[in-house]
Amino acid sequence: MTSKRLRTRTKIFFPNPHVVRLDYEDASIIEAEAAFRKIIRSAYRLIEGTWGYSELRYEFVGMKAGDFSPTIVFNGISHSSFNETTHMPRGYLCFENELDALQFRLSISTKAIHVKMWPACWFTIHEVVETDEP
Repeated sequence: MTSKRLRTRTKIFFPNPHVVRLDYEDASIIEAEAAFRKIIRSAYRLIEGTWGYSELRYEFVGMKAGDFSPTIVFNGISHSSFNETTHMPRGYLCFENELDALQFRLSISTKAIHVKMWPACWFTIHEVVETDEP
């Protein structure tokens, strides 16, 4: 028999987690928060194994390769937009099972990337526990 245990404000405790990053590039924080909550609700119904999610947060990211513009010299100081950064709302979901992570990525329309490294953040984890009780 299986039971579910909710762990709040914890680090990922299972080995070799599969982490998916959701990027909300063109959304306001309110729109991104609403979309992220909707995805979490759908993941709760879809995923049967152990999984978790972080809070939505703003992260500073570099410019895209296509956004590079040549160096501009202004008052003797060179400026390049390549060094500029921008920020966007991002959320992270972690999965114990790789198939759950892949199924999740295929079920949503938001830009999702499987990442090997993620920032230090707290997760709310829905743990599936196998019990011997009938």
